[in-house]
Amino acid sequence: MISRVAAATLSLGLAAAALLGVGPATAHAPVARAAAHAVMPRTELTFAVQGCNGCHFRLTQALDGRRRVWQSPQHTVRNGSVTWTVPTRRTHGLSVTVLAPWDGGAGYVPTVAFRYGGTRPGDHVSKTLARTKRRASTCWAGTTKDAVTLRITVAHARSTNPPGDPIRTPRAFTSTTQRWEKPMERAYRGITGTQEASYCG
Repeated sequence: MISRVAAATLSLGLAAAALLGVGPATAHAPVARAAAHAVMPRTELTFAVQGCNGCHFRLTQALDGRRRVWQSPQHTVRNGSVTWTVPTRRTHGLSVTVLAPWDGGAGYVPTVAFRYGGTRPGDHVSKTLARTKRRASTCWAGTTKDAVTLRITVAHARSTNPPGDPIRTPRAFTSTTQRWEKPMERAYRGITGTQEASYCG
């Protein structure tokens, strides 16, 4: 048997749930969601950025076959570094956009190349090599680690899209080739960009 105090407490709890329009089974749903969020694996993702203090970076996860697109807050590179803490599952199929204060506006948003054609994960990528490349993947395969630092190089480049006088724009790439996902897309002298989201898968 339960005591009168316990019974009264239970009755008050059920009455409160009824007033809120929820049943006993759902009254604790917010608590359960909060607990699930607390145990969700998360990753501290840091970019060590060369050549782009003051640039704005944003993470996007757009996966083939899924209608929903996830984006992070936009962060600004300070002292050569920028960091997010995100759900680890968001790193799979991740793409990264770069907005530089000196970008001339070439009609697209520059993106980071995680892999250039002809390179393998672990290969070093120099500025000289990057500007020779015509194909690239802007999709990162992601990580299962709780902390990762990627080194990213941002070089001042010239684009002729749209046609006309060359426009200054970032050529952004990981200094070490990463594990990547499809598609491999055209890159103009190592420059990659998007007009919407980069869909990966």
